[in-house]
Amino acid sequence: MKSMRKKQSLILLISLCMSMGQSDFAPYFYDNGAGSSNGNLALFSISEDTSVGTHVYTLNGSDPEGEPVTFGMTFDKGSRDYFSVEPKSGNMTLIQTLDREVQDEIVAFVTITDGRNKVVENVRVFITDANDEKPEFLNLPFVVDVPEDAASGSSIYRVQAIDRDLGSGGSVTYYLQETYLHQLSFRLQSTPSTKFTIDGHSGVLRIRAGESLDYELSRTHFVTVVAKDGGGKYHEKYQVMTSTAIITINVLDTQDSPPLFVGTPYFGYVYEVSVPVSVTLFHI
Repeated sequence: MKSMRKKQSLILLISLCMSMGQSDFAPYFYDNGAGSSNGNLALFSISEDTSVGTHVYTLNGSDPEGEPVTFGMTFDKGSRDYFSVEPKSGNMTLIQTLDREVQDEIVAFVTITDGRNKVVENVRVFITDANDEKPEFLNLPFVVDVPEDAASGSSIYRVQAIDRDLGSGGSVTYYLQETYLHQLSFRLQSTPSTKFTIDGHSGVLRIRAGESLDYELSRTHFVTVVAKDGGGKYHEKYQVMTSTAIITINVLDTQDSPPLFVGTPYFGYVYEVSVPVSVTLFHI
């Protein structure tokens, strides 16, 4: 009888030890390494021109005991929800338009749970650039006063434009599209002028070598300057973006012309019997 009780106690003790030894481990995300089908968004980046509704990632993980797991994602209070996650598959979909120039990263919290244990990881999603910004001219409008005796080849103005894109899409070069003369009659002519040139990199506008200004012929010049970026991809297509602005060049008069007689030759008549008196014969 005593041996039977000892045997039952031993069985009970072994069962208790076995039950105590059974642990419920928490699920875990895959490391997104080689051979994995995505994971926990580690080092994930997304282009700003990605279309809303696109499947962009799959949260993926497992449970040590083989229990089914579900996934989720949350964002800081006050932040937009940029992605939605299907709980069972972990498929992540973009639900908000991205703009790297406004926000270049998204902070989120991804979760995986087996129903009893829940793991939360803080992640950062980096937004990469697309060539979606035009160059923007600074300090508009462009108006410059230049004396008519300014030397040929001299710099008279500097335009500046910035492009908020990165890389080649953010580099800006300049060129003149068309130049027109505003004549004394203040009637815009259709013949292009070559009196000015612009440095493509610095944006410095100069009087072209061998050219000069003449207030008596042209008091105002209108120059169209183009700012062009270096190009880049946008929605998988290569594009170059440009902006234009008008430079108004007012030519200032200088003392460079002698007086001119108008209506020459002049004629006047005086009678030979005229009485000498102080009178005005005519005006010139």
